[in-house]
Amino acid sequence: MRQEYEITLEPLLSVPVERALPLRQRLWQQGWLRKGLILIVLAILWEGVARYQNNDLLLPSFLQTSYALYDGVLSGELLSKVSISLAVLIKGYLIGIVLAFALTTLAVSTQLGRDLLGTLTSMFNPLPAIALLPLALLWFGLGQNSLIFVLVHSVLWALALNTYSGFLGVSETLRMAGRNYGLKGMRFVLFILIPAALRRSLPASRLAGHLPGAR
Repeated sequence: MRQEYEITLEPLLSVPVERALPLRQRLWQQGWLRKGLILIVLAILWEGVARYQNNDLLLPSFLQTSYALYDGVLSGELLSKVSISLAVLIKGYLIGIVLAFALTTLAVSTQLGRDLLGTLTSMFNPLPAIALLPLALLWFGLGQNSLIFVLVHSVLWALALNTYSGFLGVSETLRMAGRNYGLKGMRFVLFILIPAALRRSLPASRLAGHLPGAR
């Protein structure tokens, strides 16, 4: 056996040591500082344009807006209005997700569902949501229902198309494995298509042990 030994390295003095960067350059490399400077410049431009226009109803200044924000948060009125808006958004998104899931499940299960999804998305997906707002106001009146209707239209068709495209991308091996275990309809979507579309599915060799009825 060779005897262990240690080699002492000499300091490398021939290569000059780089000087430290100047303080200004080091600060400029900080992303949060650059973005903060951009926000400050935008706030100054906002204040200058508002003062030049001198019309608070058309364009309030940055200081007036900041004071109104502070006053609204302090009084609690702004937080209550924000909670109402968030509740409307959540309702619209949840209804849109449920309807999109139902349409997509029907589309991957039957030919009639595929024709229905294709027809509805061709008709309503190109239609901007803001174009339905006058009709929503006529049908549901002023209130949350008209806003929820517009939100559902905004979410439903894009989500249904993307979900259906994800389901179509599932490998045929996983589809055949699900059919071999007798999965149909909702169970086929829940146990095969959704995990595979979300890229969290197991390999086909391991998937068989996790399917219902495999044990």
